[in-house]
Amino acid sequence: MESALAFVAPKKPSVPAVAAPRVAGWPKNEIDQFLLQAQQQRQLLPSTHADVYTFIRRVYLDLIGLPPTVKEADAWAARLLPPGSAADSTVAIVVDDAAWQALVDALLTRPEYGERWARRWLDLARYADTNGYEKDRERLIGAYREWVINSLNDDMPFDQFTIEQLAGDMLPDATQSQRIATGFHRNTMPNEEGGIGPLELRFHAMTDRVATTGTTWLGLTTGCAQCHTHKYDPITHRCQR
Repeated sequence: MESALAFVAPKKPSVPAVAAPRVAGWPKNEIDQFLLQAQQQRQLLPSTHADVYTFIRRVYLDLIGLPPTVKEADAWAARLLPPGSAADSTVAIVVDDAAWQALVDALLTRPEYGERWARRWLDLARYADTNGYEKDRERLIGAYREWVINSLNDDMPFDQFTIEQLAGDMLPDATQSQRIATGFHRNTMPNEEGGIGPLELRFHAMTDRVATTGTTWLGLTTGCAQCHTHKYDPITHRCQR
């Protein structure tokens, strides 16, 4: 089962020794070697270098999820192309490394970077702008969404990112931002149905928080164990009591 991987200590694999393809300047690093190995196992060849405008568009879409404006594309093309090349060149080229790093750094400082990549985390945290059950009323939890976006844009270390979401309100002299971070545990889907009991709702909220914490940080599915010993993860019913 995939969840069993949560108990396997990560080990750095040896870099595969693979013959370089007929593409100038590639592979460049160890990650490329793994990609090349996977390609060769499938009898695939790497593509040739894209033209400079395609290259710029791909980087924009990957990092911030938005295409460059015409003005931005032209400006970066002029910097990325080798000396003496026309800025409107559409031929495949090897970009200037320094200009390439400058482009990536510029996009990483854009607020849209956090907005794009926060979506992945917010999905794990089951964030929504509405309650999501029966009446599906609006919920005011946008401050937590903004906290996640700002944390990514501020390059917050992952350990601090974890601590503040799980126990930000329990930190000494907790700031308002750290308290907002605990909105991770306020994303539970509430039930406003007429027959629901307060204690029953509290129970479902607690089990949801435990299950979400398990899948998000531990790579474990704990939901089954709220009623019985888990089928394949080492979590017994006794552990849940």
